[in-house]
Amino acid sequence: MTVKRFLLVFVVGVLLQASVFAVYYNDLLFLRQPVALIAIGSEDTFTRHAAHALGRTKLTAQHVETIAGAAQAFHLTDLEIRALERRVKDDPINESARLRLADAFRRAGQFARAEQIYLDLLNLNGAPKTDP
Repeated sequence: MTVKRFLLVFVVGVLLQASVFAVYYNDLLFLRQPVALIAIGSEDTFTRHAAHALGRTKLTAQHVETIAGAAQAFHLTDLEIRALERRVKDDPINESARLRLADAFRRAGQFARAEQIYLDLLNLNGAPKTDP
């Protein structure tokens, strides 16, 4: 009888823990979907999950990339900029993320900020090399 009772308590505990996990990480679980699938869903649902996820102190690069991609698909430039700024902050040498951030600034009409990033990237990579 005690083995059955133990197994029952164990199963209930596992189910409770899984439920708490699913509720607490609902935003991150939502963002594990492909961008194409998120983009055909509700914009409000995406915005709610993305805003909550961006408020977390720890976030994987894949989650940030998903937010940026889906925000671009929904034409939510402000949210895309927030995600890409987070991506660049977490990985400042990622030139692709910096270029995408500059493009998002350009699409948002923030030309001075976009130009600064473009120039920084050009100076970093495009500076002509001279022989001594």
